[in-house]
Amino acid sequence: METARRVVITASGFVLPLGTDKATVVSALREPYGPFQRSLEDPAVAVCPVPNFDLKAHTGRCKNARYLTRGQQFCLAAAIRAVENSGLHPSALVQAGLFLGLGPNLQARPRSDKALWLLDFLPNTVTATMAEILGLHGENLTIMTACAASTQALGQAFRTIALGLCDVALAGGGDSRLSAEGILAYKQAGVLASGFDRPEQACRPFDQDRSGFAVGEGGAVFMLESLEHAQARKATILAEIVGASSSLDGGSLTGPDPQGTAAARAVRQCIKTLDQDALCVLAHGTGTILNDEVESRILATTTPGAIAIAAFKSRIGHLAAACGCAELALGLICAEIGHFPAIANLENPCCPELPLMRTPANLKPRNLLLQSFGFGGQNACLGVRPWA
Repeated sequence: METARRVVITASGFVLPLGTDKATVVSALREPYGPFQRSLEDPAVAVCPVPNFDLKAHTGRCKNARYLTRGQQFCLAAAIRAVENSGLHPSALVQAGLFLGLGPNLQARPRSDKALWLLDFLPNTVTATMAEILGLHGENLTIMTACAASTQALGQAFRTIALGLCDVALAGGGDSRLSAEGILAYKQAGVLASGFDRPEQACRPFDQDRSGFAVGEGGAVFMLESLEHAQARKATILAEIVGASSSLDGGSLTGPDPQGTAAARAVRQCIKTLDQDALCVLAHGTGTILNDEVESRILATTTPGAIAIAAFKSRIGHLAAACGCAELALGLICAEIGHFPAIANLENPCCPELPLMRTPANLKPRNLLLQSFGFGGQNACLGVRPWA
C-alpha cells in the first residue's frame, strides 16, 4: 500500500478488573498480583472479575441493555469512554467506522418471557446498540475469531483508515466467560489452571509449573484516526499503528499448531513494520502448557532483539475475545509511564533465554508487538509505536 495513510490512536476507554482509569490501573499494576478470586460457580477455578460494574453508570437509561451480554456491556461502556476521552464532536462520528471483536453468548437460549430472544444469539446486537447511542454509521465489522478477535478488529480498523475508507474508527472488544456455562466450557476443554493454593497464584505464564489460565472479563476500545485528521484537530496522540497481520493454523479446533508455522508467519509479517530497537512484546501468554511452549519458540526465532516480554494475563486473567485490546490498553499505559510490571508467578521460566519480565522494570519501549492466538488456530498481531 504505497499510498496508505498513517493511522494513530487518539483515545482509549477501558473497563478492566484493574480499573477504568489510568491512575487506578497504574496503582494496581504495582501490586505483586492481580485481583483474582475463586469462582462463585466453581471454587476450584480462579477468576478475575470487574468489580461493581453497572452499565447505567456509563450509558444512563439503556433500553437495549437486556439484549446485551455482560461482555458486550463492557464493550459498550468502554466505547463511550473512548469517545468521551477523544474530544471528537458527534458530527465527526457520523461516518466513523466501528470494528469489534466479540465472543459468543454462552447463556443464550429460547425464552418465552422475551419476545426478541433471537437478539441474544446475534453477535452484532451490541454493534447496532453502539451505533444508535454514539451515532456511528460508517464502515463496520463484527469479528468472532476467538481470542484473536479484538486484535483483528484493531487490524481491520487500521487497514480501513489506511486505505482512505474512513478518517475515524472505533475498534476494540469486550467479553466475559465468568458464568456457570463459561466456566464449565473451559473446564471441560482442560485449559484452566488447577492445583493452586491461592487464586492469585493460579495463572503462571511461561513458568515451568504452569497448568492453565484464570478467567478474566472486561473490555477496551480505541479511537483510531488518520494522522492528518488527528493533527488537523490538534488531538492528543497516544500511539501509531504501523502494521497488522493474521493467519490461520488449520490444525486443532482448540490448541495451536505445535510447530507454530502459521503463527510465526503472522509475527514475522508484523515485525517487518517495526524496529527491533527497544521492542517490547505483549505476549499472548495464557499459561497453558502448549500455548506458552509454542509461543516461546516463535519469540525465540522471530524477535531476537526484544528488550522485554510482558504477559498481562497474569494480572487480569484471560479475557477471551477481548484479551488483545485489553492488553494493548495496559501496554500503552505502561509505555507512557515508563514502567512495566513483572509477569506474576514467573519463578522458573520455560525458556530462560527469552527476556521474560521476571521483575518490574522501568522501560520506555519505542515499539510494541501485540500477539493474540485463539482457539481454532486464529492468529493475529499488531505493530504499535507509542507516540514520542
